Amino acid sequence: MTGNDLLKVGAAALTLLLAGFGSAHPVLAQEQVAAASGDATTSPEPLSADEMEVLVARIALYPDELIAVITAAALYPLQIIEAARFLDRYEKDKSLKPKESWDGSVVSLLNYPDIVKMMSDDLEWTQTLGDAIAYQQKDVLVAIQQLRDEAVAKGVIKTDDKIQVVKANDNIVIKSASPEVIYVPQYPPQMFYEPDYVWEPIRYYPDPYPYYVYPGATFFAGAVTGAIWAAAVDWDDWGVWGGRWNGNDINIDCNNCFNNRDFNGNININDVDWKNVDRSKIKIERDQLNKFDQNNIKNRIEKNGDNAIRDRARDIKKNDSLANRVPGKTAATRDIRKSTLDGLKAKPAQVTRPAKPANIQKPAARPTANRPAAKPAKVNRPAGKPKPAARVDNRPKKPSGLGNVDRGKATKVSSNRGHQSMGGGSRGGGHKQIKRPSGGRRR
Repeated sequence: MTGNDLLKVGAAALTLLLAGFGSAHPVLAQEQVAAASGDATTSPEPLSADEMEVLVARIALYPDELIAVITAAALYPLQIIEAARFLDRYEKDKSLKPKESWDGSVVSLLNYPDIVKMMSDDLEWTQTLGDAIAYQQKDVLVAIQQLRDEAVAKGVIKTDDKIQVVKANDNIVIKSASPEVIYVPQYPPQMFYEPDYVWEPIRYYPDPYPYYVYPGATFFAGAVTGAIWAAAVDWDDWGVWGGRWNGNDINIDCNNCFNNRDFNGNININDVDWKNVDRSKIKIERDQLNKFDQNNIKNRIEKNGDNAIRDRARDIKKNDSLANRVPGKTAATRDIRKSTLDGLKAKPAQVTRPAKPANIQKPAARPTANRPAAKPAKVNRPAGKPKPAARVDNRPKKPSGLGNVDRGKATKVSSNRGHQSMGGGSRGGGHKQIKRPSGGRRR
């Protein structure tokens, strides 16, 4: 018997053994049987256009560079959990350092603790976004553009002193107005999909966040990866990119910034050992900061094919899907439609109360004197500290009287497919597209 025959026999025996435990641990047994048979990855059912918009509504108006970091980090849900716990401990011990095994996107996301907490608390959303990036990346970006089109048309978001909103090749680009800090928009995502919700202009989280490729950032990714980690969205090619890039023309002023050697003067950013740097002693001149322009970064990171998030996502789902997925969340996350349409959060079960027995004398009502009057309910205003969130999609699912009318952005993209080959689910992924005509309205 050859080595291959022995492997086949062993896999078959393991499958039969796990099947015997299937009644006690059905989900675990299914996953282990799949792994034993070499089919550890099962593509989830594609999200529809409406489901995709609910999924991305909470981040659609974020700057492009932040969307790129979030989508890349969503591929590592276990690391997101670790990052959230790390931030809790870091509040008490500022000497703690991120794990060197974490992906650069997760380390960069440490600069945005509110977003790390949201992704950790809502793991179903995080893992569903990771699945969507792996199998429907183009659909994710098309949905974001659809929501941006509507937000701009309704005056919800526009250029100000914190962000720039521009149109490039028929796509809405949102980027930071400053190369030093990023302001994160704050808005109720349900205004995109909840009927009769009152649209309102965006606000911002009170404090700006350090630009994630800026060496002065608290957890600059270079501290872990040894090189600058940056991310960008390529709307023309419907792609997300993230990883190392060539910054050999950027110099920094190091005022004895190294902990392991004496140095005072200018040094190339690629020659910096970020594990031994005191960032408080680093200075970057304004003309050097301008080289962190997002278009410049995008062009640089795209030169390295390994930086394509689509390819990285598929490799992760193929080779490490079970190890990288949060235990106990797998089955729920694969039920994509239920997860998404419930706002990606579990709803409390309705309790059926027993009927009250008849002919029982009710106690006299308690006196109501001096009771404070009930406060009127706030309409369309979140209570407590604002945080990213999503709610159930209440849009009618029946087609309109005009028939099955598709969303504006999706229709435009589909009409320009030509003879190109498209992948990425029922609505397409794909490669570089021809220029799309303007227009497109919401149904």
